[in-house]
Amino acid sequence: EKGLLRRLAATPINRSSIVLGKWGGKMFLGLIQISFAMLAGTFLFGMNWGQDFPFVVILMFAWGAFCASCGLLLGTIGRTEGQVSGLGVLLSMGLAALGGCWWPIEITPASMQLLQKFLPSGWAMDGMHKLINFGDGPASIMPHIAALFVGALLIGWLAQRKFRFQ
Repeated sequence: EKGLLRRLAATPINRSSIVLGKWGGKMFLGLIQISFAMLAGTFLFGMNWGQDFPFVVILMFAWGAFCASCGLLLGTIGRTEGQVSGLGVLLSMGLAALGGCWWPIEITPASMQLLQKFLPSGWAMDGMHKLINFGDGPASIMPHIAALFVGALLIGWLAQRKFRFQ
């Protein structure tokens, strides 16, 4: 709206650098939100993060990277701020519900539990459950972490390809 991207287009900065900078800003904001939520959980609610806390952090970092890439893609393909906001809320709420973030996925029908395995929110929640609730080791969540990072890279690449200076 203010023409900042059009002015950036006139600089010697390439498209990839601009997209990476925008991704970094979104990632930084996500890390602040994740840190705040984890600190609040620990100090206000006595959350025990389990024996493999460093891997919980890595999983949350992968989730943040995935979400930053998704936010960047939405911002790139959306034409108005209203479109981006509305679609972002719709997607995040839908993925949260279907991925097991609203209630334990174990209480849902088998078909919903199967669907969770194909969703990024499901990968993050399943990894958290494996580390914190079920006591599985870090090796059990490596596919989850890899899938989230690969998804972040692919969606980030797509956002970079779709990025326009308008």
